[in-house]
Amino acid sequence: MRTAARPLARPRFPALPAALAAGLLGGACSEAPPPAGQGAGGQGGAGATSVTTSYVSAATGFGGALEELPHSFVVTGVVTDGTAPLDGAIVMQAGGEPALLTGPDGAFSIEITRDIPGQPTLVAAKIGYRTDGIEFEFLPDGLVEIALRRVSPPDNAVGYTYGDPGEGDPHNSTRFCDHCHTTLVAQFLESGHARSARNPLLQAVYAGVSLAHEDEASCAAAGGRWKAGRVPGTEAGVAMRCYLGGGVLPDLNPSCGGAGRPSCDDPALPAAERPAAFGACADCHAAGIDGPAGGRDLLDATGIAFEKGDHCDACHKVRDVDLSKPPGVAGALMIQRPRERISADPSSKLLEVMFGPRPDVPNKFMGGSYQPKFSTSEYCGGCHEQRQAALLPGAALDPARWPDGLPIHETFSEWAGSAWNRPTSQCQGCHMPEVPSLKSSVDGTTEANASVSLGFVRPPGSVLSHIFRGPLEGAPPLIRDSVEVRIAAASVVAGELRVTVALASELAGHAVPTGEPMRALVLLVAAEACGAPMAPSSGMTVHDTGGALAEARVGAGARLSGAVLAWPDGATRARAGDVVRVVRPTGAYDDYTGVGRFADPSLDAVGKGLEIRAPVGEARVVDAGGGAIALSGAIAAQDGDIVYLGAPVPAPPAGAERPAAAFAGAAGYTFAKVLVDPAGERHAPQHRAVDIASDNRIPPGHVAVTSHGFAIPAACSGTANVTATLLYRPVPLALARERGVGANDHLVDAASWPVALD
Repeated sequence: MRTAARPLARPRFPALPAALAAGLLGGACSEAPPPAGQGAGGQGGAGATSVTTSYVSAATGFGGALEELPHSFVVTGVVTDGTAPLDGAIVMQAGGEPALLTGPDGAFSIEITRDIPGQPTLVAAKIGYRTDGIEFEFLPDGLVEIALRRVSPPDNAVGYTYGDPGEGDPHNSTRFCDHCHTTLVAQFLESGHARSARNPLLQAVYAGVSLAHEDEASCAAAGGRWKAGRVPGTEAGVAMRCYLGGGVLPDLNPSCGGAGRPSCDDPALPAAERPAAFGACADCHAAGIDGPAGGRDLLDATGIAFEKGDHCDACHKVRDVDLSKPPGVAGALMIQRPRERISADPSSKLLEVMFGPRPDVPNKFMGGSYQPKFSTSEYCGGCHEQRQAALLPGAALDPARWPDGLPIHETFSEWAGSAWNRPTSQCQGCHMPEVPSLKSSVDGTTEANASVSLGFVRPPGSVLSHIFRGPLEGAPPLIRDSVEVRIAAASVVAGELRVTVALASELAGHAVPTGEPMRALVLLVAAEACGAPMAPSSGMTVHDTGGALAEARVGAGARLSGAVLAWPDGATRARAGDVVRVVRPTGAYDDYTGVGRFADPSLDAVGKGLEIRAPVGEARVVDAGGGAIALSGAIAAQDGDIVYLGAPVPAPPAGAERPAAAFAGAAGYTFAKVLVDPAGERHAPQHRAVDIASDNRIPPGHVAVTSHGFAIPAACSGTANVTATLLYRPVPLALARERGVGANDHLVDAASWPVALD
């Protein structure tokens, strides 16, 4: 709401600069009383004030006619903290660019112009203060004052009730963010941030349950325990569920969850047995839980904290970011919810605060506070950079290998150490693309109505989407732009077709894949000639990261005799049409360019942990039973070879998305960070991890190279066709099957090349 002009009365701060007092004041300053109405727009969390948007407008006085504004005019004044001049405050015309920083005297002189659309508005901002300003309807005739109100220090231990973003519809109530920010809220609700707390796999791993078993008999047959447990997202809802395979709560809290004990998430659990260790999952996955911030049980996420995850009111309560602290709202994200009251009355409403990337948001209902880190990768690093100690009771890291903790998430440091680390290529550039349809973050902003209430017109390309594009969002999905597949060479040597594949990561600003360690790339390489697939004969194969229905070693659990494979464990899982693949450890290790510790040039190939396994042979399953598998052909295996039971590699083209399948042992390769638990189990969930076996993810700007050989069939001539298909697998096949969640492979890129065999 715009206010009429009021005369300046008396100083509100001591010791104005002498020149300013003598030559500019022509009177003294006082604060105008607030207007009676309420400004439009804005959103506050529960407990937020609905105070009037009040701006002091300087004028010529009330004795004569008020002048209309010229095309441009100069405003001179002082920025204070309410009692004294404020040093280091940004002064600017709203909708323009920052014009100056105040000095110790708080003084400024700035030209205001009608060239900037909307109501001419003078704004002052400083980090740690609520932005304020003046809308001008009339010319000022003297010094003006802008008093900024400080924001209290971070309050993670103090309770708070968060506000609801809304449903992405234009609500008529300012209680919802979508009242003004309709488009951005609608985008957010489709994002991974909105799903962060209710992800079924997250909740299953957290509680230690499997969604694959819906009754006690099925659960018991799988080796699980049928128990009562909390229904995620509810205050006290209970359901019978299958507890199988461990989980954050049972693994970190020995007092509950074991044989004969109630589950760790059973609301009826005695107080002495309730979990006290939560693995810090909620600190990033449920930032908007009401009450104290940080160190919370993920099951405390109910209401909008569960349904809308890391929602608007949570993200915009980040006052600052300190990456020296643990990730999330317990450390790196320094949370500040409103503490100040609109008056000295302790029962008065809280004075809202919303932190954001622009210095010219003086809407008092929002309580806008400038924090430039919202526009930087550092803000994203508040959750996407994580080092942790060993979380399992009694476990420990090797201090020589991991003196600073185990690097679980390294997305920020991957970017920071790359050529993409420059001001014009922050994370937001790829993951928050522009929204051309919006003039500002407020849907209704136009050049004609731009103002404090409706926001100011922003430069083209600067209003950013809140979809927070992950690898599978967008058209095409972002992962499709991350790595280019090239068949670098293919030639015939000594009766074998030898192929070199290059995977170039030229557009991603971090390693591919990045983030959650369970993510992997699976490369499948195939060759066809004379109307039939060519058998892999040498080179690299897909590691266990590519998934297997069962795995064994020849001579230790499995024996091959011609086309019969004696393998009791595999025979119980095999079905006709499955594929048995046999690979041989070569003793040679891949000297890849890795990530983090595995990029250290002093680390030799053996230390990088990826032994190359050469193809021995593969055959289809014809029949299985009685502890043996009948194969479509003999495989010349020897003791020590590794046997995988898996699925056939589909003929290209692969398609954009398909159910994940077991490809371990096929011609190709895998790229992943492989976590290890204290028992040496590979692909451990991060809460169990104490080591990293290997990390050959593709660093930004690097090219990974693989090599493969295929046997040329006798009497086959003409042309062979070589194909290389790169798939992105967000969830390991074994984990998806154990937990009963879907798992798909997504096409990243593919290439083919005809090769003359003559």
